Amino acid sequence: DPACLLRASLVCKAWSHTVSSPRFRRRLHELHRTPPVLGVLHNWEDDAIPRFIHTTASSFSLAAPDSRSWRALDCRHGRALFLSKGQDAEELLVWEPITGAQQRVPVPAAFQGDYPTAAVFCAMDGCDHRDCFGGHFRVVFVFCVDEEDTEQDPFLTSAAVYSSETGMWGELASMHGGNSNGNNRSLEVL
Repeated sequence: DPACLLRASLVCKAWSHTVSSPRFRRRLHELHRTPPVLGVLHNWEDDAIPRFIHTTASSFSLAAPDSRSWRALDCRHGRALFLSKGQDAEELLVWEPITGAQQRVPVPAAFQGDYPTAAVFCAMDGCDHRDCFGGHFRVVFVFCVDEEDTEQDPFLTSAAVYSSETGMWGELASMHGGNSNGNNRSLEVL
């Protein structure tokens, strides 16, 4: 139970250093292989901030990254990714809940606010994703624009990749199609 490790780390500085050391975490991973899923971030329509829903009996909890209205988009490699809510979604927030580190990323300039999704990935070469806090990351941002005045499929799907190392978005890649169901305009990023 992760809460036991937290309590152990609070006993004294020596235990805290032991529990937080890369060697301890590596041995713990070798013993348990897959880390536990502590919970999920759920976007409730009435709430401005996603709720953390426990999936274990652990007392682990997450505080919101800040008081703005956010929509959770992705969570992996020790990071959670949020998009500012509302018609004028203008920035993403990459948040490391364990360390509290936050980095705000503007959405790509071509984004028009229609049907966005995104994913955050560790960008460290050779990383085993057990200890990649504070390292570089990439964000893949995908959105769909309804171009009703075209003879082709009216949906233009576009994607761009952001690098925290350069602090810039890569070139936008676009294609018509990719959204044949007009009732469900959500996209998924893997």
